[in-house]
Amino acid sequence: MNTPHLSVHHLNAGYGRARVLFDINLTITTGTIACIMGRNGVGKTTLLNTIAGLITPTTGTITHNGTDITHHPPHTRIRNGIAYAPQGHDTFAPLTVAENLHVAHHATKRGGPELIDAALHRFPRLQPLLHRRAGLLSGGQAQQLAIARALVTNPTLLILDEPTEGIQPSIVAEIEQAITDIAAEGITVLLVEQYLDVALRLADTVTVIDAGHIIHSGNRTDLTDETAHTLMAI
Repeated sequence: MNTPHLSVHHLNAGYGRARVLFDINLTITTGTIACIMGRNGVGKTTLLNTIAGLITPTTGTITHNGTDITHHPPHTRIRNGIAYAPQGHDTFAPLTVAENLHVAHHATKRGGPELIDAALHRFPRLQPLLHRRAGLLSGGQAQQLAIARALVTNPTLLILDEPTEGIQPSIVAEIEQAITDIAAEGITVLLVEQYLDVALRLADTVTVIDAGHIIHSGNRTDLTDETAHTLMAI
């Protein structure tokens, strides 16, 4: 039986009086990869920020593993198994790769030091860079570090905002494989992805947003290239 891991019901959210999301309903099954797509500026990142607790919705509910987390602060969500790697290869630039991982792990204490080893095993490019400052990494290396830093918190839900944006193809392939492996291990993945080919390779379900409204939601296999291009062009 498929188990809902994350449920969003009648969610409305925005910035001050400017509403960005309108009556969003979304259910993600445990251990699947759910992809949010849409043109720039339609509300994709706002949705992720709201699920992560960085934005408080005006109405609606967010349920994680059966618990209503709508008004939980971000640190509570992290300690309950939600990890977020925002857009832009977000790292602590002055700290080394190793320090980035240890800080994230220490902040949550949701497992032992083996989580750091596992994250480095998943992204072997980081192994020889442990003593390099994060601010000196390439974009692809920094993105791998951002995902690894999220993983050391031992999440059950991993949220990724455009993890392949601006990354060289060889590292995109490594990130795709890591996401596939993460989901195969039972971690639910919610990601925003701009590249249609990547989304159609990775995702179990695809949701398309336009102007803050969901205009399509369903299994990846139900979405043809032609339909996807039409929806993205609306």
